[in-house]
Amino acid sequence: MRNSWFVLLLVLLPLATRAQAPKGLELAGLVRQVHQAAGQELPAPLLREARRSLGTAKKAFGQAPGSLYLLTRVLNESAIPELVVVAVEAWQGPVLRGRIVRTVAGRTAATAPVEFDEAAVQDWLLLSPDGRETGNRLGRFWDLEERLAERGE
Repeated sequence: MRNSWFVLLLVLLPLATRAQAPKGLELAGLVRQVHQAAGQELPAPLLREARRSLGTAKKAFGQAPGSLYLLTRVLNESAIPELVVVAVEAWQGPVLRGRIVRTVAGRTAATAPVEFDEAAVQDWLLLSPDGRETGNRLGRFWDLEERLAERGE
C-alpha cells in the first residue's frame, strides 16, 4: 500500500509542478522552441489538429480568464515568413491583432504590433492564471523531443 502511494506521487508530482509553473516560464520556453524551429517543417498532424480546434481558442478568448497566444507565420522585415508567438489583443472575424512575443534580456516581452488573418495560425496556447495550459500541441511535441534527446534516444 505504501509503495502504491509513492508511485502515485512520482506520477502526479511532475504534473502538479507543470500546472503551477509561472506563466512567464511556459511562454519563454515556447518562444525559445519557436526560435529553434525556424526553417523546420512543422508536423502536419499537429497543425491539422491545432487548426481544427482553433474554434475553442476563439470561443475562450475574452470569456475565459487567462491569456491567449498564437503561433503564426508573419512576414518579417525582410518580407520572409517567420514563425512567431503572438499575444492576442483583438479577434474580430478572421482578423487578429496582437503583439509579437520575444525574449528580451532573458524575459518575455510583447514587442512589435502585428495584424494577420486567422488562416495564418499554426497553433494556439491558452494560459490560465493558475498556470494550466490548453492547446499548445507544437510546444508539447517540442518538449517531448527535447526530453528524448536528453535521454539519448
